[in-house]
Amino acid sequence: MKCQFPDCNRQATVHLTELTGGTKKEIHLCEQHAGEMGVSSKGYFSAAELLAGIAKSAQGEQRELDAGAKCPTCGMTLGRFQASGRFGCPDCYTTFHDDIVPLVERIHDASQHVGKVPKRASKEVTLRTEVRRLLLELEETVKKEDYEKAARLRDEIKKLEDQLEAAKTSPKS
Repeated sequence: MKCQFPDCNRQATVHLTELTGGTKKEIHLCEQHAGEMGVSSKGYFSAAELLAGIAKSAQGEQRELDAGAKCPTCGMTLGRFQASGRFGCPDCYTTFHDDIVPLVERIHDASQHVGKVPKRASKEVTLRTEVRRLLLELEETVKKEDYEKAARLRDEIKKLEDQLEAAKTSPKS
C-alpha cells in the first residue's frame, strides 16, 4: 500500500485507524511523513514483531522453569515443580528438601505428620509424641514470656526424655 500523503510514492509502513462517532477513518503513511505528523512508528509494531515477542517471552519462561538445581534421577527442576505442583520421582523430595520443608510447614503448620498413635504402639513412640507436643507448647509459652510455665514444661520434657532413654536401653519384653 502506498503512502496517502500527496505526491509520495513510498510504501506505507504506519497504518492508523481512528474511530469517531461510529465512523472509521484509516490513514496509511510512510515512516517519513508519519514522523512529520508527529506519529512515531516506534510506538507501533507489526504482527510479526508481536509474535516474535510472544515467542521470546515463552522461551524466557521455559528457561526459568529449567533453571536451578535438577533432580539427578528424573531431571525435574524446582521451577517445574512450582508450575505443576507435582514431583517427577521420589528422589525429588531429597533433592529439593530445603525448598520444600518451608512450603509444607506453611501449608500444614508442621513438617512432620503427628496423628493418632495406635493403642498397641510402644511406650517409646508415645513418649516421643508427648515430648514433641511439649516442645511446641514450650516454644509458645516462651513467646508469651510466661517463664514459670516454661520452666515447668522444661522439667517435664527432661523427665520424659530420661524415660525415653531408659526405654531404649531396657530389654524389650
